[in-house]
Amino acid sequence: MPAAAHLRRLRETADGPVALGELAQRLGPDGLGLLAVVLSVPFLQPIPLAGLGTPVGVVLAAAGVQLALGRERLPLPAFVARRRLSAGVVERILAAAEKILTALERFTKPRWKAAARMHRAIGAAMVLLGLNFAIPIFVPFGNPLTAASMLTLGLALLEDDGLLAILGLIGAAATTALHVAFLWLLWTGGRAMLAGAK
Repeated sequence: MPAAAHLRRLRETADGPVALGELAQRLGPDGLGLLAVVLSVPFLQPIPLAGLGTPVGVVLAAAGVQLALGRERLPLPAFVARRRLSAGVVERILAAAEKILTALERFTKPRWKAAARMHRAIGAAMVLLGLNFAIPIFVPFGNPLTAASMLTLGLALLEDDGLLAILGLIGAAATTALHVAFLWLLWTGGRAMLAGAK
């Protein structure tokens, strides 16, 4: 798979801490799809990653905006672009992403190309998922579900796979609904507690 080979080369040349802005530039012409895959990987497990969700969410939401607008470049806010990842973290993320892409190679293929090229819809979904990451509130199973949907959309872009695009869009809608419902429960519960304390 070209994407897996690209990640392998990138991993071999990553010899120190890397800023998020530099990582986005290094990913090359398949940048938006690869970025969605690479930055989703750390969140596939249920343990919250303190301090990482917000900058990663902003990067992915920005990528979604660029995709929806039909742009390939990814300008990032300075405070996000400067956020550095240690060499060890970069190595683990890239190695895990490479393994995932290699394992999924047999299941992904160009199909239903019209769905795979609904870039406005996919970009909008990436914005929602990025915002799910960025909200600094723990939602049970929120990160793994969000990451799985973002990973699916990234693979759809890389492989021109419309089936994955549709699954990713459904996943984005479902996980965003979960986040909204949880935040609504927190809001109404908090108001009820304040009202009861008066």
